[in-house]
Amino acid sequence: MADPSQEVFQTAGYEAEPPEVMGRNINVGVRLLCAAMVSFFGAFLFAYVYLKERDESAVWRPAAVKVPIGTGVAVLACVLVSAALTAVAVAALHSRGEAGWRAPAVISLFLIYAALGVQCYQWAVLSFGPGSGPYASVFIAWTGFYAGVGLLSAIYWLQTMVAGSVRHRDVPAGRVVSVAGQPGGAGALSARLGVEAQSFAFYLCFMAGVEVVTFLLLYIVA
Repeated sequence: MADPSQEVFQTAGYEAEPPEVMGRNINVGVRLLCAAMVSFFGAFLFAYVYLKERDESAVWRPAAVKVPIGTGVAVLACVLVSAALTAVAVAALHSRGEAGWRAPAVISLFLIYAALGVQCYQWAVLSFGPGSGPYASVFIAWTGFYAGVGLLSAIYWLQTMVAGSVRHRDVPAGRVVSVAGQPGGAGALSARLGVEAQSFAFYLCFMAGVEVVTFLLLYIVA
């Protein structure tokens, strides 16, 4: 009988997936995610249109339910500028490499943080709650899920890319395969990060479009 102390445990070996393949997977996955989120935010759009059009008793938005438009403009501006800077960062990544990508990416990250912070401040100073009528309930739910689903996910994703790039800024490109720092072939970091950054730019532009619709409906049309 073998001595348990002498047993050797062998782990299965897995070959690293080429960064180009991973990049394409992320690219397709992001587009599927955005397609799903159309239905997700479409639920709030349906609630908005249905409740507003069926407002036979004039209770859709009481006079006391007032939203500070300044904070709404600030959130919109932060998201739009962040999306524009992300596009600039992607262009810089292809033309000047990671060193040129990091600066606009970091500024974009801080702008998303700012948008989330302003949104939280807006909730804190609102004079109404979700029980203050149909508009109030749609407003709280829509902006809440936008911040929780859209902004937080964008913060996590971009911060992960920036942190990985900064962490390996002194490692030659021939020794890394991704922002995770796995060993790989020459230029693989840029190949993976380039496609992933493009996918993130697509996602953030989508969220910027959602924010434009959100602002127009909740602050202007309503």
